[in-house]
Amino acid sequence: MTRLADGGVTTAPFLAFLLTVFATLFLCLISGSDGEDLTEFYTARSYLTPLRNALALCGDYVSVLILLPATGSVALAGFDGMTLTVGSAAAMGVLLLLAQPLRNIGHFTLGDTFRARFSSRAARIAGAVATLCYCLPLAMVQLSAAGRATAVMVGLPRIGAGQSCTVLIGLMMVCAAAVGGMRGISMLQAVKTVLLLVALAVLVLALLAHLGWNPGTLLEEAARGSGRPDDYFGAGLLQGTGLTGRTEQLSLLMTVILGAAVAPHMLMRLNSARSGPAARHSATRALTMVAVLHVMAVVLGLGVAAVVGARAVVASDASGGNALLLLADRLDSDGLLQAAVVSAVFLTSLSVVAALLLTAASSLVHDLLAHTGRDSRMTAVAEIRAVRWTTVAVGCATLALATVCYTWPVQFLAHVCAAIGGSAILPTLVYQLFWKGYTRTGLLWTVYGGLGCCLLLQFFGPAVSGNPAALFPDSDFAWFPLHTTGLVSIPVGFLLGWAGSRIGARRTGAQVPYPELEARSLTGSPA
Repeated sequence: MTRLADGGVTTAPFLAFLLTVFATLFLCLISGSDGEDLTEFYTARSYLTPLRNALALCGDYVSVLILLPATGSVALAGFDGMTLTVGSAAAMGVLLLLAQPLRNIGHFTLGDTFRARFSSRAARIAGAVATLCYCLPLAMVQLSAAGRATAVMVGLPRIGAGQSCTVLIGLMMVCAAAVGGMRGISMLQAVKTVLLLVALAVLVLALLAHLGWNPGTLLEEAARGSGRPDDYFGAGLLQGTGLTGRTEQLSLLMTVILGAAVAPHMLMRLNSARSGPAARHSATRALTMVAVLHVMAVVLGLGVAAVVGARAVVASDASGGNALLLLADRLDSDGLLQAAVVSAVFLTSLSVVAALLLTAASSLVHDLLAHTGRDSRMTAVAEIRAVRWTTVAVGCATLALATVCYTWPVQFLAHVCAAIGGSAILPTLVYQLFWKGYTRTGLLWTVYGGLGCCLLLQFFGPAVSGNPAALFPDSDFAWFPLHTTGLVSIPVGFLLGWAGSRIGARRTGAQVPYPELEARSLTGSPA
């Protein structure tokens, strides 16, 4: 690899990083929302074609926390890593089932969707709380991971350099979210998806060419390079073969599949489609793209084990986060493949975190300030201005937390966010769309009870204390045995929604009649 003098910086990836930075800023400036209309700012006037919306939806879903760990987990854990990667892609299938009815009843935010049936401030506030609890921790973890990955990829693996990259990327993300609005971020997501598909496809072709275009050789070399050829294609390498390990794997799959499917920024993306059928078509195409990306991630993970070897991957990063860069380095000594990977990873982190920040700020302003606060008669211009400044404030606060917590083991927060989605948001959406007996009390029990269950179990789980890799390694107050809570908290969320609706059946509060909501969710028009 070519390095800049005395800097230790890989030339081609570093130049690709700079080029992507400037191209991204230019793209935000020319495609950002400059109007004074809420529909344009929040949903790009719902003018996006199914293909463009599918590209953006795929971009919303595929983040750095999926892209980089997927290849590493396949390289290190074999069958278990493949199962987790395929399960991650299956989340888009869950969203596909809900896409059309959610678009038909949705407006801008998750609070709007909740209020489509329950005309009360409490429903809108619950949507805002769920959105913030999902988006802000996930944005912080994404920022930290993106800064770390970018620092390594441009040849600056030191902690200080990683924090500097985190700050630089974070500031760009704040600008992209505040200036671009939904239209600008949609453009970023579409470009990111195309670049990512092309970069991974080129890397897959280079890998197959390196192995003589023989898939059998890839499998044999992957098993040999893993260091455990007899166990590589069997279950148990990731979590173990015991009861706890199998339960842990099941909980992780359940959390990822059901929780990631209802991320608030993806639900907000559905409202950019022209109609319910267009949203369904977008979700179908996005599912295809996500499946292709995950299949390539599995192939590249096998390639990492075959070409790089598990020992070298663990020596670089015990979690396997650097696996993709190591493979690009081995397959192309000139750094061109590394340049493509750096550009794709950077744009991936930028677009996803920008979407998360915009969603969080939109919920704060639209759900809490514009409709439940003192400024409930806020004009469109004032609301858009408030969202832009709130995006800056929220983004800077999130960036500060990501920088301070850069060396902390907070990656488990990504699983916490997915568990919140599966335990608080998914049951609410399912009951609201498909159960006539659902009440406002049931909604509040679902959101706050599911959220509280997730946080309680996670705090007393092994990710927070009780082992050297925990957040507090010197303390041990863990009594919940699993790292992810979805196996327990998701059923609890559904149960609380049912119990709250039964208990509060006589106090339903103001709500839209279910037949009217059902007709609207199915056809897009009221009965």
